[in-house]
Amino acid sequence: MTYLKVLKVFYVLLAVVGAILAIVSYFQHSLYLKSFGLILLGSSLVFNSYTTHLEWKGRGPFLYMAIGLIVIAIAIGGFTNAW
Repeated sequence: MTYLKVLKVFYVLLAVVGAILAIVSYFQHSLYLKSFGLILLGSSLVFNSYTTHLEWKGRGPFLYMAIGLIVIAIAIGGFTNAW
């Protein structure tokens, strides 16, 4: 497998696990699962945008990277009760 395919599989796995944890946290009422799921989803967005940048060599994917970093910051802030 090439480097780009490995990155694509990695960010899809991050998104799937993050979505499952977010759904489970809804039923378990667990702040830890919710924060961890959001961090995984944000990381998936960051890796997705980086992979897209490597393929297209443009600046457009950096918007998704910024959104992913904001999601990660919100998840960490919610976990530490900083908000």
